[in-house]
Parts: sequence; structure tokens; C-alpha cells
Amino acid sequence: MIAVVLAAGRGTRLPGPVPKPLAPVAGTAAIDRILGALGDDGFADVAVVTGYRGDEVEDHIGAAYPETRFCRQTQPVGTADAVRAARETVGDGPFLLAWADVILAPGSYRRVADAVSGHDGALGVNHLNDRSAGSAVTIEDRLAVSIVEKPMPLPGWNLTGVLALSFGIWAHIDALEPSVRGEYELPEAVDAWIAAGATVAAVAMEGPVFEIGTPAGLAEADAYFAADTRDR
Repeated sequence: MIAVVLAAGRGTRLPGPVPKPLAPVAGTAAIDRILGALGDDGFADVAVVTGYRGDEVEDHIGAAYPETRFCRQTQPVGTADAVRAARETVGDGPFLLAWADVILAPGSYRRVADAVSGHDGALGVNHLNDRSAGSAVTIEDRLAVSIVEKPMPLPGWNLTGVLALSFGIWAHIDALEPSVRGEYELPEAVDAWIAAGATVAAVAMEGPVFEIGTPAGLAEADAYFAADTRDR
């Protein structure tokens, strides 16, 4: 299964001139931590979707991970559009999708990929007291039954930065209309796929989930990894 990492974001909420995928987390770029974790989980075929300052991001990745393939999102118009940029690279088979601004505990990517067995897809979830900055996932019998992007500020299950998807998702990505934010939102496509009958397993993440797209999230991840003496 190919792994696709969405690393096209600008990171407007983060301080400094560094593109979001290159934001340092305890001295190591966030994208390096994610690519390293994918490798540890057995993903040898990896494609990265770049956008903002894409040449810089690709040069950085290529120096450490020379086998990585790259796709380019030409305009920053949402996560579904970023996934569409990888369509030719992915082909018709299943693929793992990871966000470059979410750092997960070791083994998380493999757990989601393995959960696809017997289903059309799988996604990682974590429980938050406020999901309003993310995507609310309703779960029944360990299956996701709906996903709502940018929901009301209520506690519950939130979509983390990892999904395993199969061929059926493409029709729903192609059918998307821009959201109220003017973007093509992947959670909306996955929600439509589920509504059309796809079964998508929900996998609760074990260990910490760090969303580094905000200064607070980046600082939390930085403190955690700086204090962790294990080889990550």
C-alpha cells in the first residue's frame, strides 16, 4: 500500500519563515518524524504532496528520503484537492493518507492500514473536549457513520491525521463542491462515501496525538519529544 503525505500547507498560524512541514520539533523537522514513522511501520512506497514553497520542502525530503515521490498541489484549495494531486501516483489501489502537521505515536499508521481488512477504508480518531477545529466523527460498532468538518465546540471523537482509503473514494472527491470556506474538504468526501454505503473502520489512536499547526500544538510536541530519550 502506498502512503501519501499531505505537506502542501503554508502554516499561517506558526511563527517564523519555515514552511509548516519543516517546522522543527525538538530539533527534527515534523515531516522527517512522519516519514520516519511511516518507514518504521513498513511503508516503503511514499509520495508527498507539496504546495507552498514546494521546492524547498522537496529538497529537504529528497536529501534524507531519496526514494520519495512528489506531487504538487498548484493552489491551496483544500485537502481533497491535495489528495487529487496524487491521483495518478496512487493509481486504482488502496492508499494510506497522512497529514504532515499531525504527529502520531509509533505504530499508528500500520494499525489504520491493517484495519481496512474487511472494509472499504479506515480512519484514526482521538477523543477531544473541543472538536471545533477538526472533524467530528460519529462511531457505531467501531465504524464511522458520519463526519462533520469544523463542528460545534463539543467533546467527542475527532478525525486524526491518518486514513486508509480505496478506489471508491475518488468518485466522491470528484463530486465535491467548495465548502463555505471555499475549499474542497476531504472529510466531506469521506462522509459522502460512507452515506453511499462504504464501511470505514474507526481506529482509536493509542498514545499522544500532536497537531502542530498552531503555536500551542507545536510547543506541546516540542516539549514531549525534547523530554523523550527514546530513539524516535
